[in-house]
Amino acid sequence: MISILRTRAEERFAAIERTKKVTLSERQEKEMKTSENTARLKALRLAKETQERTKNKK
Repeated sequence: MISILRTRAEERFAAIERTKKVTLSERQEKEMKTSENTARLKALRLAKETQERTKNKK
């Protein structure tokens, strides 16, 4: 009886750990997408500023 309860508890614990890993992966993926988007927007802004500076020099 005790071994059955222990097995069930271990299975629940394993399921919770798997859920945590999935959640963490989703969070990391979202953070990576946000970071990539920020980098893209920064590159666009810098390119625009450079273009404006070259126009103003002429």
